[in-house]
Amino acid sequence: MIIAASFTFGIIHTFIKYGKYEISSDSERVYIKKGVVSEASFSIAKERVQAVEITQSFSKRVLGLAEVKLISAGSLAMGAEDLNISSLYPFLPKQKAYALVADLLPGYQIQEDMQRLPRRALWLRMLKPSWLWLFATAALFYFKPNFLGIVETWWTASILLLIVIFASRILDFLHTRYLLNDELIQLKDGGFTSTLFVTKREKIVEVEIKQNRIQRAFGLSSLKTVTRARPIHTSHLEDVPDALSGTFRLWYRGRIREVKLDASN
Repeated sequence: MIIAASFTFGIIHTFIKYGKYEISSDSERVYIKKGVVSEASFSIAKERVQAVEITQSFSKRVLGLAEVKLISAGSLAMGAEDLNISSLYPFLPKQKAYALVADLLPGYQIQEDMQRLPRRALWLRMLKPSWLWLFATAALFYFKPNFLGIVETWWTASILLLIVIFASRILDFLHTRYLLNDELIQLKDGGFTSTLFVTKREKIVEVEIKQNRIQRAFGLSSLKTVTRARPIHTSHLEDVPDALSGTFRLWYRGRIREVKLDASN
């Protein structure tokens, strides 16, 4: 009953917030109108868009839906006010989401054919200890709670938690992908909820490549990118092959030429 009520409330809330949804654009800005009871309209300058995020929760992935977000260096203009929120629409078929981005922002052409992580990255992730599981199991062992009046069920909860953790790691491995395409970079990761991050090289203001001892033994590294936004947006990609780290360094050096070109304009 509670689940049905929550589901119904979610549908009504989404309809009220995103009903009568309209989105359009010209050469300079993207315009959005939404709302049934209280209509809101705002716009964002295309030149201030720093990146695009396409997010899929587990339920949305099952239904083939996605949420499109714009990451902006400034706020969205809404009359005399400013908005920091940048969600274009929370429920779009994935292919339509890609088409929407390409139509509104021609410079952000999303490619679906991306590179996967090597299999050794999965082994590394599965071998990492889970501090969450260790602490949770210790707490369950100490308190020994009874579920549904059944004695000594704490170990069942511990096993279920471990299964969820391993399932999340496997899904994260399957979802994690990357692509360097001329001036664009695409990074995708996430377990039960996956996020595809797309930005231009010139929009990245800081990069970091790290490697711990275990990653070094497996020939893997971690990438971090920082994009100018409000607030600053940070994106991580774990356990990528060392070859990508070298390619990424060379790719990012091209930003110097692009930044100088922008400054001259």
